[in-house]
Amino acid sequence: MQIWNSTRRTQRQPAGAARSGTGTPQPPPSSAAQQQQQPTLLQQQQRASLLQRSPLPQTPTRPAPSTATPQPSPSPEKGSVKRSDVKVDPLAVLGRILDSDSSYIKAKVESKSPGSKPRSKSESEPADVSVLIRKIDGDALARFIKSDTSAEDQDIAAYLETLEKQSKSTPSESTDSSEQEKQNIAAEYEQQIERFKDLHVSIQKCDSVLASVGDYLSLFEKDLGLLSSEIETLQNRSIFLNRRLENRREVETRLAALIDDILIPPFAIKKILTGEINTQWISLIQILWTRLKRMELFKAEAQKISQSVALIDEIEPVLKMLADKAVERIRDFFVAKIKSLRVINTNAQVIQYSIFLKFRQLFAFLAYVNPQLCEDIIQGYINTMRWYYSSDFTRYVKALEKLKIRSIDRSSLIGAEGSKKILSSSRAQYTSSQRDPLTLGRRVNIIFSTDSSVMMENSAEQSQDVLWMEIGFRSFNLALMDNVCAEYLFIVDFFAFKSPEQQAHIFQEIFKPTFRIGEDYVKKLLELSHMDAFGILLCIRIIQLLEFELQRRKVPVMEGYCHAINMVLWPRFQHIMNAHSDNLRMLSGKPPADAGTSGLGRSASNAISGLSAMLSSTHVSSALPHPVTQKFATFLNGILELCPEDMESEPVSVSVVRLRNEFEAFLTKFSSKITAPQTAASGNSRGGADAKETAKLRERFLYNNYMVVCTVISDAEGTLADQEREHFRKLAEAYGASAT
Repeated sequence: MQIWNSTRRTQRQPAGAARSGTGTPQPPPSSAAQQQQQPTLLQQQQRASLLQRSPLPQTPTRPAPSTATPQPSPSPEKGSVKRSDVKVDPLAVLGRILDSDSSYIKAKVESKSPGSKPRSKSESEPADVSVLIRKIDGDALARFIKSDTSAEDQDIAAYLETLEKQSKSTPSESTDSSEQEKQNIAAEYEQQIERFKDLHVSIQKCDSVLASVGDYLSLFEKDLGLLSSEIETLQNRSIFLNRRLENRREVETRLAALIDDILIPPFAIKKILTGEINTQWISLIQILWTRLKRMELFKAEAQKISQSVALIDEIEPVLKMLADKAVERIRDFFVAKIKSLRVINTNAQVIQYSIFLKFRQLFAFLAYVNPQLCEDIIQGYINTMRWYYSSDFTRYVKALEKLKIRSIDRSSLIGAEGSKKILSSSRAQYTSSQRDPLTLGRRVNIIFSTDSSVMMENSAEQSQDVLWMEIGFRSFNLALMDNVCAEYLFIVDFFAFKSPEQQAHIFQEIFKPTFRIGEDYVKKLLELSHMDAFGILLCIRIIQLLEFELQRRKVPVMEGYCHAINMVLWPRFQHIMNAHSDNLRMLSGKPPADAGTSGLGRSASNAISGLSAMLSSTHVSSALPHPVTQKFATFLNGILELCPEDMESEPVSVSVVRLRNEFEAFLTKFSSKITAPQTAASGNSRGGADAKETAKLRERFLYNNYMVVCTVISDAEGTLADQEREHFRKLAEAYGASAT
């Protein structure tokens, strides 16, 4: 049946001929066409595979004859081709049998479809297979099959011969069977026609839907292409933007700190321009100062790379304008405060430490922005404080000059006789005091006192007490030291942006007149009490204590003043010690060492001649200590008490040694006039016994005097005191042993 159906399908007319509506069969192909229609090797292989998939039956079964009476075949129409006249190429027929994709059922459906015109038999019915096979040249087909097929394919020829024989023997039966089959197919088609109609409508709807879907898909494809290109563009744009974003973030990271250090908030600018100068205003100035410093650094970096930065060009002028306005306000503020220092009875330290130091950062900012204006204000401050201290200390010195200072002249020297006068700096002469100027007494307490108070101006003007020179000297210098320390520490704190040398220069410019006032006051004191050795040595010790205190307070700027005062006091002290030594030398009957240059003149010569005559005409028979010894011992003890430490580098030790030598020479000279009482009464010597008695008396006299000195200086401390005490102890022991 498969071969039969395949054969029936191959016998259909081409689709173009069936639809044309004409029953004229196509003319047989020419020989050239036959050659073109010969199967290729690929077609042969396909046919072989088809035969292998559908094996032919050994004995074909004929279909049952139809019971219906076969209809006589209509006579062929005019122009139709008879079956007997059809000549078919065996190879072409076999190819059509094997390669046809049409079906017989389709041909029947097309012939029976509604609305179709009745076609002639030649148009609707294809040529009978048996007729086609009879027309085949069996010999040629057999040769073809034998030459180009396998053993299995040779059965096709036998089968075709069998079909040809059967078709010749029973032509009517095959025709009836074919007609019956056609009728069955037509009946089945009529039964299924409605179904096929619905299917056809559904297919048409599907076609319309598919057409719209196709149009939509075609548009969607176009839109998808555009969208793909846009997505690609957006992706490239996104990559570019991401790169720019990363670059901006990197730049922002680098410039964030710079921008924060340069930009100033608007409220800060408004506060700087119009706000009150207080602690908050100082903090805003600090912000502005930081921005200016950062701008300078950034500008220096830009200059290194020789590039112009827009940030600098835009912000720098604004910062400079704001800084200039701040400088203007700071200048007016400090000028007003400096003027307030010129008010009479104003305490400068209060203003300095409560106002100036509180706003010192503003002055440092002024020095950073406008150094020239800062120097001008500094000069104004120097002039103001110079006037302030010079005027105050001038007024204070005038008050101290009204004190009654005890005057010590040459009559107070060791061995001198005369009145002791008390002179005032501005008043008439006063009566003498009972205090001995050669005795130190309690005067030494002034250098060990812990009281740092000074004498006030009113107290100095109203005081009626007679005071020693060191009282006024100590008050003035203590007051000077306190003001110096306060001013210097203020300068160090307020002008912290200056170097130590510049700070010291500012201080010296302020206190130079005041130091000169102090030097003049010391000279006046020395003129009033020019022979007070204790007073001058006390003043020297006070200055030394002040130097130690200045070192402790770390104020080195007063050293020049202290050295200047020492240069005035030390020569005066040595001059007084030399005067005491010369006076003892004159007591010994010798001229003073500096008689030609000391200014003693004729009075010194007269004193020496009178003393020598007294010693030559007077005989002493007593071994009691001489009054000069008592004065010498008390004076030496006072000097040693004022030299508690090792003062070998000072001129005190040299002066003490010289004074001691002159004193020993005086005692030796005076002891030579001592004689025994019997010799002094008789007026002549009794020989060796009297000489021996006189020698013992003289040695006893020296022993007594040296013991007095040892006793008086026994409480003195220090290296110099130990040396002097040891020296006089040896002398006393030496003369004491010989006297016994």
